[in-house]
Amino acid sequence: MTAPATNAPEQTCWPGWIDDIAVARLRQSIREAHLNHAYLLYGPSGVGKAALGQVFAQVMCCTSREPGDPSVACGVCRGCRNVIRGTHPDVEVFSLESEARLAEKPGRTASLGIDTIRRLRASISLLPLESPKRVMIIEDAETLPVPAQQALLKVLEEPPPSVIFLLLADELESLLETVRSRCEGVQLRPVSKATIESVLTGTGVGAVQASEIAALSHGLPAWALSAATDAKTLQARRDEREAARAWLSSSPYDRLVAAYKLGGQYSKRRGEIARNIQSVISVLREEMYRLTTLGEPSSTPSELPFAANVTAQHVARALAASLRCLDDLERNVRPRLALEAMVLAWPNLQSQPT
Repeated sequence: MTAPATNAPEQTCWPGWIDDIAVARLRQSIREAHLNHAYLLYGPSGVGKAALGQVFAQVMCCTSREPGDPSVACGVCRGCRNVIRGTHPDVEVFSLESEARLAEKPGRTASLGIDTIRRLRASISLLPLESPKRVMIIEDAETLPVPAQQALLKVLEEPPPSVIFLLLADELESLLETVRSRCEGVQLRPVSKATIESVLTGTGVGAVQASEIAALSHGLPAWALSAATDAKTLQARRDEREAARAWLSSSPYDRLVAAYKLGGQYSKRRGEIARNIQSVISVLREEMYRLTTLGEPSSTPSELPFAANVTAQHVARALAASLRCLDDLERNVRPRLALEAMVLAWPNLQSQPT
């Protein structure tokens, strides 16, 4: 028997750590040969949109698909390898990072622009070289200003038959309704903590660190994989968690002041403030777990200076209010009102300021 080549690339297709409902929708489209000309993959940053887009492109470009299931790429053919490397001639990615490289600027640009759409229109005029379809992936689509979105709309209204567009967006509401209506929307939702722990340990991360990163991930597996190899990313999330503990531990007056200030800054710091609330939710869930499953409170002291008579019901009320705040913000409720209502539901402290 011939030994397998040691330099063969790892087979990559439909990661199990991405929202399985989103994966199932795309795979069904491929199996039934009912491909839309444009898909809008949306969900919070770090949920795995870019990874899912790459796998979709890989399946489109694979030259040795599974005979019984055309939605499975082989992972080893030339087409698959080139998609993984980012060198396939029929797959093009437009993102903040790629635009910064073209502009010869370090890091990332602040937003995509009309020049991005011009390059896109020039690219889709080319015919596929190696695959039946060309795949155009537009990451960070929510950063497109209105004029650029209007230019993109013209492309989506009269798409070339040989092109499939994948728009990736963190915030669905940032895109024009007309752009959204021209795409098939596929939402990616956060996954369970157990799923993230499993994928991390599968990559060689120790059990203790995997548990910590999964707890800090807010259900975002791509973020967790990045944090496992990037100390700065992990430390930034730890700092957010400490800030959440400090907010919960502050006086009722200071809580309201912080909510008022954050409400005024919400339009400019939307993602950051959402992560702050998610960190609060994570801390409250741990407090709920301590109160309901870990036995006597004296054996598992709280990390929060709540009053001694605070019960699991009080924490549940605070948790529900924090989850409702996230939902209200997504539904465009006035940020200050949503944040103030949230903090007013949090439990009292052990001692009040004099």
